[in-house]
Amino acid sequence: MTNLKWLYREMELWRREGIIDAATHEFLQKRYASDTQSISWRQIILCSIGAFLIGLGIIALLAANWDELSREVRAVFSLLPLALCVATYLLGLRKGWRAQSFLEPLGILWGFSIGAGIALIAQTYNISGDEETFALTWTLLLLPTLYATRSMGVGLGYFIGLFIWACLAREIPEFMYWPLACLAIPLIAGLRKASPGGVKSGIMTWGAALCSTAALGVTLEKTMPGLWMVVYSGAFASLLLGGIVYERKNTAIWQAPMRTLGGCGLTVLLYLLTFKWPWKNIGWRHMDYHVDSPIWTSFIDYTFAIIALGLSVFLLVVVNRGKAFSRGQWIARIPTFWGIAPIIVAITYIIASANSDSHNTVDIFTLLFTAYLGCLGLITIGNGITRRQLLYVNGGVLILLGIILGKFFSSEFSFTAKGIAFIVCGCLFFIINLLATRQMKKHGVAQ
Repeated sequence: MTNLKWLYREMELWRREGIIDAATHEFLQKRYASDTQSISWRQIILCSIGAFLIGLGIIALLAANWDELSREVRAVFSLLPLALCVATYLLGLRKGWRAQSFLEPLGILWGFSIGAGIALIAQTYNISGDEETFALTWTLLLLPTLYATRSMGVGLGYFIGLFIWACLAREIPEFMYWPLACLAIPLIAGLRKASPGGVKSGIMTWGAALCSTAALGVTLEKTMPGLWMVVYSGAFASLLLGGIVYERKNTAIWQAPMRTLGGCGLTVLLYLLTFKWPWKNIGWRHMDYHVDSPIWTSFIDYTFAIIALGLSVFLLVVVNRGKAFSRGQWIARIPTFWGIAPIIVAITYIIASANSDSHNTVDIFTLLFTAYLGCLGLITIGNGITRRQLLYVNGGVLILLGIILGKFFSSEFSFTAKGIAFIVCGCLFFIINLLATRQMKKHGVAQ
């Protein structure tokens, strides 16, 4: 919000000095309008906390006097908070109350009233059920509330609820998480389109991406050992490339959740593949098939792998479409260097599946991914220096230091030698950071 106010002051100054005309000034104001507009996020957060406390207070009051109420009165009190929330929303819709300071706390109260109503009605009339049914019912009923209020808290609650249900799922297959999660995607896409880089859309995207990344491990059947590396490499690469395509450039880390999560996740995955343990006992000969499991569960992991790999390849084509790959524009190739990771992982996985018991094959693959990740680290450093962005320089240095320290500490050197290596790497990190900062200041401001 502070940066936005500064930009508005600068645009007004440009208009007064004749740098831009009135039409351009109006266009820029609309272009960089934020979903915060005239309301402070501090006010929204405080109102949301107040709504949360009110909801807890209502539940506590009902619990304290619950045994003294008749069944009919219990049913009325169970549904009364929900009815009041719906009535308040309809009144606000008629009066034109669309401010986020009104809809955000209303959405949180609405979501709490749904969960409390389900639990109290079930307890009043002794309706049988379990945690799985309760979590799924509550989460699905949050969806209309989410579209009605566009509440950030309800959006986070929807994806967290879906993830909790996926962890508890027994009757309904866990992979149903994905079509249910897609039901909220149009809303997030609409928020991002209306306010690129907005706080609300950014936090919702963070919640959706984090919950979906965690749910990927829950929904995999894990019948094919080692296939997780293909699935996760494709998923993280898709997030990274999707962020490059759809997210605004030159934004802060928290405003680019897809690029940040995809890049960090892909880095960690490639780092794990530099060790030997992921390459042992993988492939068809070590397939974990249970007689009691339905036959179709064996194909779930294949489906995830094909979709993740195919999506990453498609986005890689989209990112590189129309770009010039001349000798002087090597920066344009950086997404390609990272984006081809799922293809490399898939090819090496197929080869390793046929030779997973060979020590020579395992050593070759660990060296291959060590060299590949090291090259990505150097490319990232070069990208940071060229673009004068210290964040990328530090990221590339951390990748290289991670490889060095990981290999060094997994060896049989003494603690004294490891400690000295740790100190030397720390000094190198500061020296490289200092040199890069000075180099950038010669040509521009370091970021």
